[in-house]
Amino acid sequence: MSNVNISKLKGIVGDANVIDSPSEMARYLKGKGKPAVVVLPGKTSEVSSIVKLANEQNVKLAVGGAVVDTQGITGGIAMVMSRMNQILEMDQLNLVAVVEPGLLHKEFLLKVSEAGLNFPPEPYEVETSSVGGCFAIGDSDSKSFEYGPTRTFLLGFEMVLPTGEILDIGNKCIKNVSGLDFIHFAVGSQGTFGIFTKLLVKLLPAPEAKKAVIGTFPSMHKANQTFNTLIKRNVQPTRMNLINASLAKNAKPGTEGQLVIIDLQGFKESGKNIANEVAAVLTLGGGSDVKIIEDEVEYDQVINGWLKVRADLNAKPERTVEFTVGPMKMPQALAQLEAFTGDLGAYPGVIVEGLLGYVCLALPEETDKLDLARKVNKLAMSLGGNVKGLLGHKLKAEVYNDAEMWKQTTGLLCELRRQFDPKGILNPGVSLEA
Repeated sequence: MSNVNISKLKGIVGDANVIDSPSEMARYLKGKGKPAVVVLPGKTSEVSSIVKLANEQNVKLAVGGAVVDTQGITGGIAMVMSRMNQILEMDQLNLVAVVEPGLLHKEFLLKVSEAGLNFPPEPYEVETSSVGGCFAIGDSDSKSFEYGPTRTFLLGFEMVLPTGEILDIGNKCIKNVSGLDFIHFAVGSQGTFGIFTKLLVKLLPAPEAKKAVIGTFPSMHKANQTFNTLIKRNVQPTRMNLINASLAKNAKPGTEGQLVIIDLQGFKESGKNIANEVAAVLTLGGGSDVKIIEDEVEYDQVINGWLKVRADLNAKPERTVEFTVGPMKMPQALAQLEAFTGDLGAYPGVIVEGLLGYVCLALPEETDKLDLARKVNKLAMSLGGNVKGLLGHKLKAEVYNDAEMWKQTTGLLCELRRQFDPKGILNPGVSLEA
């Protein structure tokens, strides 16, 4: 990017909000790409002007809340949204908030909690995730069984399109879409369709009480079997998660064995009864050090430990394989998985989200990810599931020997992207072809 263009950026956002010193830029960047400049807009009109400039100059641009992935933007612009970090409205009566995208997820959770409300989606990365990133990534989290997927908490947004035009869509009504639903279509687009500048977010009343039941197990199989027992007994907590021994120490220092975390959010009295039932099931199922946690500080430590482990795996998607099966099929899935991974307890990392039938594997360095993913996908498909995301769709097409299905899927996605972003400037590092 020429000095002239950097001067234009300074004219848009001010000198202090344009950074072109490599040492100063580093704190805002991750990845191997080398953008020419980091720019920090403070309002929607500035975002629009930056995008229009990038279009005019045919310069690549990537966006992040606090940190930007630099893949594909060498010589381009890294846009950091951290200055746009305000809650513009907290409507407690209608249970909605209007939020700028650069507000850190953890800070938003704190403000929402102080208002006696609840925003269920988990942060993708505990320290750096923003509210904008929450919806741009749009991943389901381990509370989705109870609260629904992340996309259901977005009622509308203001977005700068890749051409610099501004789109304003949605309102405070829960039922505000008939026909095609672009609001939720944009969730998970990873900034390829546009840049969120305001978000209209659905909130819920805060739960009356929060509890956790934890326990350790000698094997993944024994631990997971207790999940099946709870499901059969119609016990459906907020989270029902399992972390293998290799990662358990990171979630809760000093843990020996596989760590089970059962999260219970709801009412005080009924919560006590359920917690006692869960603790009994864990104990009878072979768990040790089973404990009901009611202290708020200790509860937060346990849940934050879970979030840290999850975030660490999310940070290395190239070294993980994720798949889903029906929750009651998980014992078969884990047993078959060990046939080509070996002891899951000793594997570099395994997490199970029991209510969702979800597994994430952190792979040993020497493992061929694609080869393992093919094996895992066949296993998952035999149990009614598959590897997660576009990779799973691609592998399913391979299993069916249906190259046309994969071609049509990627063709449609790429055409949609071209319709929004004719020059292909926005977030070029995001691949729609797995």
